[in-house]
Amino acid sequence: MGQSTFTPLFKSIPPERIGLFGEYDHRGLAKRVALAVEQNFAPDELGNLRIKQRGAVVVLIGEIPSQRTLIKLVNMVMEINGAVDVEINGVSVAHRLKSYLEGKPSRQELVHLIGLINGSTHQLLDG
Repeated sequence: MGQSTFTPLFKSIPPERIGLFGEYDHRGLAKRVALAVEQNFAPDELGNLRIKQRGAVVVLIGEIPSQRTLIKLVNMVMEINGAVDVEINGVSVAHRLKSYLEGKPSRQELVHLIGLINGSTHQLLDG
């Protein structure tokens, strides 16, 4: 008698809750993403970017100077252990994308843009 039959729900820390030093941290994923961003981007590349998390989803908020930087950032975030998705609804890209699309880009330019977004360098026009 007196022995507890309590069984912990998790035998290990969920990946999105692992902190900077391997400890449990409710905001661990966001902190690890922020550290990776700091190490891989110059401050002027990211403007006023804020990083939050909702479970295993990384939420980006703010303005980023270019779409290329946003694509690079999303690809980097998805490589971080515990990240299952990146929400960019709160991010505005400086007016370059809007002006790019208003200029009626060619089909080849649009395919190139989609390739950048998907991280692919394959030409989709062939075939």
